[in-house]
Amino acid sequence: MSKFISIKTKIIEMANEILQKNNLCVYDVLEIKNSEFESDVLQILVEDLNQPNKPLDFDILSTVTDHLSEMMDSFNELSDPYMLEIASAGIEKNIRNFEELKKALNQYINVVFKKPINGLQETNGTLVSIDGEEFTIEYFIKGQKKKSKITWKDISKIRYAVKF
Repeated sequence: MSKFISIKTKIIEMANEILQKNNLCVYDVLEIKNSEFESDVLQILVEDLNQPNKPLDFDILSTVTDHLSEMMDSFNELSDPYMLEIASAGIEKNIRNFEELKKALNQYINVVFKKPINGLQETNGTLVSIDGEEFTIEYFIKGQKKKSKITWKDISKIRYAVKF
């Protein structure tokens, strides 16, 4: 797929039109080089429109796969052969920007800090509040509830986490 970068935005726009009818949206579109097959893989990762970390139903994914496949069949800007894969973005997907972080309010997350905060380089906890550029994570250390206020600049990596 030699023109992938130039058409990625168009694929996202077209896919979102279909996905929104099923309360879904595109999380990302990836081109995966595949040496096992004669073609590359065009992977469209989707998530729930309102609850980004909500597990997706297999039947919904199957339905949107059929519609997205039809859409891609009529998309003339891809001339190279490819395999289409539609999948959930995953339960522990990265939170890539502050807008996505706002959608993670009251969700359990994993945060890796650029520099230790309150003696921690990394923690799992619940995002309990967002106030402007500052947000608060609530977590436990040795059974004691703690809270830390941090900013986006403090973070090296942040993602959803599964609470056990």
